[in-house]
Amino acid sequence: MSDVGALGLLFAISSLTIMITFIALGGLYLLFSYGLYRLADRAGVQNSWLAFIPFVQYYTMGKVIKEVRICNFVIPHLEWVLLLAPVVYAILAQIPFANILAGVACFLFYVIVTYHLFKKYSQNAVLMTVIGLLLPFMYAVFVFAIRNNAPLKVKTLNGVMS
Repeated sequence: MSDVGALGLLFAISSLTIMITFIALGGLYLLFSYGLYRLADRAGVQNSWLAFIPFVQYYTMGKVIKEVRICNFVIPHLEWVLLLAPVVYAILAQIPFANILAGVACFLFYVIVTYHLFKKYSQNAVLMTVIGLLLPFMYAVFVFAIRNNAPLKVKTLNGVMS
């Protein structure tokens, strides 16, 4: 096989791989966005269509989850925190040593948020969170899978159902 033929074959395989990757990523994006849109719509969130806009969809997710409690601290305005956390991380990532702390904190924060989303709509929240971390493409599948679920009634520390 000539060098031109081998280069053409390599180009064709690379192009096909890139095309398949974009189609798969686009499908996962649509699964996640539609699932979040349905959760937001069912929760009565205004402008639930924002779930289809990258990054802004975290605002919608915050509106759906409503409350994240870490120990006894409730994060106020979760929708804005989720929307601005990547911006704060990007700034802190420019500072030596702070970038490591900010990265760990941001990762843990999003794990907690993911758990709270799944806990609100599924009894398998821990399993879904762990699998979503180990196989990130499954996160979109899980959000799509819970899209029609009603929020679960959960006992809180003071015994009141939420």
